[in-house]
Amino acid sequence: MLSFFRESKIMSGLRDRVCGRMIPRGVFVVVSLLLLAQNAWAQAPSGQVKPATQPTASSGGASGGGASSSASGTGSGQMVSISRAVGEVGSHLVTSREVRINEAVAYVLSAQANQPIAIGAFKKQRLIALSDPAFPSQVLKVLDEWTVFLEAGAIGEVGRDTASNGVEVSRLAKLAMEGWKGNSDWELLAPTLVEVRGIIERKLAAQALERLKSDTALVHITDAEALQYYKKNRLRFGNMPFENFKDNIKAALAKGQTERRLFEWRSVLRRKYRVRNFLGA
Repeated sequence: MLSFFRESKIMSGLRDRVCGRMIPRGVFVVVSLLLLAQNAWAQAPSGQVKPATQPTASSGGASGGGASSSASGTGSGQMVSISRAVGEVGSHLVTSREVRINEAVAYVLSAQANQPIAIGAFKKQRLIALSDPAFPSQVLKVLDEWTVFLEAGAIGEVGRDTASNGVEVSRLAKLAMEGWKGNSDWELLAPTLVEVRGIIERKLAAQALERLKSDTALVHITDAEALQYYKKNRLRFGNMPFENFKDNIKAALAKGQTERRLFEWRSVLRRKYRVRNFLGA
């Protein structure tokens, strides 16, 4: 009540000044509104939540979804960021959350080839953190994987043997969900089965096209090229004749040429799909 009385006196004084032409009427209206807002703010109960000074970013999934960050609550009531935008490929925004889930899936794909994966097998495994110096390199791996996947789709390599691929993807996705069960990093990221399936589908499609591109049998090395290499590196082979090393030289040259072509191909794909690594790797 006292506050309202004081406010009324201020308003009255302002009106007197307006009537006396001391200040313009428009200024009076603006000042009046500001005083009313300030008074309402000051009288707000201490437990009432006041408007945030800055808007918060919307949460994003493993696929990015156009969001720049997301957060998760902790037992102390603080908000811990679990995702931020770290790269872009085509129209897809890659988040740190996606990179970490991708790494977890990679563990599963690698391990299941050698031994069965039990429930909670990766319970104590730590996933790479955003602050880790190696994280930018992990981002680049995901970006490159996306470019190969997009290229596979563009040339019609995605979707072949759909039935058998679907069964394998489901099996691997189940292994991932069970293998990482109980892991604190995994549970904080909270990936869904749909997200995990999507990452596995992308990985399998990208790996298939990469195997095709890295097949050394597609590179033909002539005997003349092998002999030229032998002569340029004569000291490495001692007094042994060229025929003793011909096949090994041709295999090494084919491998080197394949790796160079693969590197150049990746560079082309990065430009084609407008890859950007926000972490600068």
